[in-house]
Amino acid sequence: MTFQGLKLKTLQSRLIVFLLLPVFLIIFSGGLLSFLYTRTIILTQWNDSAVLKLQRAAHTIEMRLLKPIELMDMLFQISNKKNTPLSLDTIVAHLETLEGIIEANFKDSSDSLLLSAENSMPTRHGMMPFRHSRISKISNPEYNTDAGHEIVTLLLTLVDTSGGDMGQIEIKMRFDYLLKDIIRLGWWQSDMACIVAPDGKYMAHTNMTMKGRHYLGGENDPLEQAILEKMKTDPFGTIQSKGYPPEMVAGFYKLEQVPWTIILFAKGDLILKPITHYRNAFVLGSAILIFMILVLIRYHVGKIVAQIKTLSKNAQTVAQGEYGSPVRVDSQDEIGQLVENYNHMVAGLKERDFIRDSFGRYVDPDFAKMLLKHPDAGALGGKRREVVLLMSDIRGFTALSETLSPEIIIRVLNQYFSHMIKIIQDHNGIIVDFFGDAILVFFEPLSGATADTALCSIQCAFRMQSEMKAFNKEMQAKQLPELGMGIGIHAGQVIVGNIGSDTRAKYGVVGSAVNITSRIQAEAGKQEIIISESIFQYIEDQLHVKKTFSAKLKGVDEPVTLRVIENIL
Repeated sequence: MTFQGLKLKTLQSRLIVFLLLPVFLIIFSGGLLSFLYTRTIILTQWNDSAVLKLQRAAHTIEMRLLKPIELMDMLFQISNKKNTPLSLDTIVAHLETLEGIIEANFKDSSDSLLLSAENSMPTRHGMMPFRHSRISKISNPEYNTDAGHEIVTLLLTLVDTSGGDMGQIEIKMRFDYLLKDIIRLGWWQSDMACIVAPDGKYMAHTNMTMKGRHYLGGENDPLEQAILEKMKTDPFGTIQSKGYPPEMVAGFYKLEQVPWTIILFAKGDLILKPITHYRNAFVLGSAILIFMILVLIRYHVGKIVAQIKTLSKNAQTVAQGEYGSPVRVDSQDEIGQLVENYNHMVAGLKERDFIRDSFGRYVDPDFAKMLLKHPDAGALGGKRREVVLLMSDIRGFTALSETLSPEIIIRVLNQYFSHMIKIIQDHNGIIVDFFGDAILVFFEPLSGATADTALCSIQCAFRMQSEMKAFNKEMQAKQLPELGMGIGIHAGQVIVGNIGSDTRAKYGVVGSAVNITSRIQAEAGKQEIIISESIFQYIEDQLHVKKTFSAKLKGVDEPVTLRVIENIL
């Protein structure tokens, strides 16, 4: 048989294919579904976690930006509660104590003059009454040559009790202070972070490979361009590059207080590391499972296949007539029962062949096989049908045996029978029995007409008489007397079948026609062949009759007409 072009000639290959294939498909489909489900969960969790941690990072930056305002609001509240005037130098002094602030100055809204911390803040009523402050502007980071690092200038507008602008506080903050711990506050696999303006211009970045780049997407990077497009519509989100695992994964979050967006980048294999580990573990586990199944098939099924191969090999030799020794039974399962039944079958075949070989001593082996093909050939009982009977006898052998030793007699008979049996088998004659030196044979018309069977029997008789010449030459060479044989042939109704019991039987004929044949044979002289009228009427136009006579046979009421034939026309 074939399986999609694959020829499966052995049981073991079929078991491997039809057992491993479903197991592999089940494992693969189940693992694939589990993998996809797990990957979806991990990606969902990562997206939620990434946005949350980006939010934390943005909130931290905003808190650092708002610390000066919170400080000033607190000072205003204390001043109002104590009804104590708040001087400029007090505000500036407190601002400069904050972490990350390099310098703080006051800028009057009336003359735009920058006043130092020593100047007071005059008003119409003495000291300036502030209500609160707000961020009016924040500059892009600029490199300060004197400080040796980037700074951000923050302008805080001072608002009076009526809501009017009273001036601005200019605060210069270290930019690296705003970005402090941004990687730690982002997601754990990040190795690159940046802050961009709404137009995509880089304000800061933490990776050396981004040095010299000014705009997000400026290198025509598909991932950065996708982030830039999504920033126009969404306040936050995550983007993956193509491929699996993606080469890079990015997340962004817009700050609320300032027009900045935090973007964090990470390598996709790090983000999807748990999924990759799960995939590798799944592939390795599946390979180990399939390998174990293969080992089990080779170990357990291999024994079964070996026994089946032994049975198949022995069956081939049995078909050729060689039975060999019984196959050893190694198990009590179905295979063991099969081997045991095989041994019983071979034993039965041996017995049958013994019977057939014994039967074949009396008929030609090929003709014996043909007989065994008939349903009734092996059953006791028989059927009445017309057959052709032939009986031969050596003339004067009884008197001759009185003068010879038993050993010589048996040797002469065996040599005589060896010549005659071969001829009888060649003509599909069935030897019923040996009566001393006489042979009783019948020819059964299993297929064809009785006339053909009658002609075949006569041809057999002439060959037997001709063979006597070769036999007598052998007798002369051994200084033994020559022998002569008479043959009688008759056709009649007999019962043909297995005669005997269940323990011992033989295939033969019973009926008066057998006795008549014996009587006809007794009328034949040396080298003569005598046929009855029943034979003559079938093939009278094919025979040359030498003599016709009437004889009174024992057991027959009326005289019968017999003919001595010389040859076949």
